[in-house]
Amino acid sequence: MFIFKCRDPLDSGFTIQSWKDSVIKKQKECGTLFSPGVMMRFVATSYAFTDPRAQTVWSLAVFAYGLQNNFFTGMMGKDRNSLIHVNTDLLTRKGGTIITQSRQPLDNVGVGDDGNTTGNEGQIRRRNMSTTVHERANSTVSAGRLSEQLTASDFREDSRTDLGEWLSEAMEDDISTSAAGLYNVNSSSNAIQTINESYPTSDRIYYGGQTAAGVISNAGVSFGTDLLLSGDTSASNRFGTTIMEAIKRRMIAATPRFRPVIVRDVSKMNPDDVRSGKFSGPVLAKIFIVLIDPLQIKDIRAETGDNSWKVMQQQANIRGNLNPIFTGAEFYHDGMLVFSYDRIHRRTGAGGTTLAEGFLLNAGKTATDDRVASGRTVARSLFMGAQAIHFGWALKPAWTEDFVDNDKPKIKVATIYGVKRINYNAHGTSSATSDESIYVLDTEVSVDA
Repeated sequence: MFIFKCRDPLDSGFTIQSWKDSVIKKQKECGTLFSPGVMMRFVATSYAFTDPRAQTVWSLAVFAYGLQNNFFTGMMGKDRNSLIHVNTDLLTRKGGTIITQSRQPLDNVGVGDDGNTTGNEGQIRRRNMSTTVHERANSTVSAGRLSEQLTASDFREDSRTDLGEWLSEAMEDDISTSAAGLYNVNSSSNAIQTINESYPTSDRIYYGGQTAAGVISNAGVSFGTDLLLSGDTSASNRFGTTIMEAIKRRMIAATPRFRPVIVRDVSKMNPDDVRSGKFSGPVLAKIFIVLIDPLQIKDIRAETGDNSWKVMQQQANIRGNLNPIFTGAEFYHDGMLVFSYDRIHRRTGAGGTTLAEGFLLNAGKTATDDRVASGRTVARSLFMGAQAIHFGWALKPAWTEDFVDNDKPKIKVATIYGVKRINYNAHGTSSATSDESIYVLDTEVSVDA
């Protein structure tokens, strides 16, 4: 908006040129802006490098970058059919613990003709689970003006990319580690606690495998420990389709029964949905998700007989309605979509009890309580249904800027969340029951030379 006063054109002595001359004179005196045909005065709005209002768009970009490079993004959602159930309650309220509950079906039979329900009522029961949230943060700092002068790279842009990659790695590691029933990592002696630790319940873990011909070891009974598993014949305890089918039968027979995951096409996801937490996209299929080690893929390909790799490939080619979900997956078998996943955990025995030699740790997390036999390697695959993992937000990734030594920019990204294998407490108690929707399978693998 601008305001100026001028003489009436009908006044004597008024000319257009004299009016323009007066405007130009005023411009020089007051700093107004003049361009031919336009006479305005602007007040410019600017933001300093460190002004937090200039960071809003980038904060969302870091969040989207981290999620879009996360293997699990297309499997996250707020509905009951997602692999990872996302909760955002603490984004709008204070607190450090999210309490979730699950309905438990009535277990009475009711009454029949002319029956009296008095004394035969069903009991409403709700299971509960708590997930605590904690902070994950990282930062970069410039070495100084000379270092920035000597390179063509942009410190802020490089920080955006690198912190986005770190965020993706950290979140995906937490999810995959939690799914395997393992533990948080430590950094610079500061305990990271974003994983709500819980080892797989005994009825949701199987130790053992099969031969290349499809014969399950130990008469189909779990060995019970990795030490016993790795002490048996290695070739009898490999990964294969026969043991996969056996695990699926256990999943369906479990109480509560495992439900399939609804998989969405993340490549067609609206970026605005990423930022809002909807994680939507077209539904591709309802399946169980299986993540296995690349070395377990090698064992699959070594199978012989009716369930050989060659036969599975032929079967896959005729499943036209499912072909789109094969993108990124190794194969589809018996309602299970199988991915070769490089974050599957392995343990190799070396004659000791170090953390690298076993999955189960002692109370102090200083040694393993279930070591793998010396010279043998065990990989832990994951069989998952809907609502296998709970992911709770308290602060979505955001970044801040500051200066060190007055002029050396420092950029920090921070987020607050918690991730946990879904495992509800029994009604009215704080006693955990069985894992809800994750079954882990430990088999031996042969490490490439």
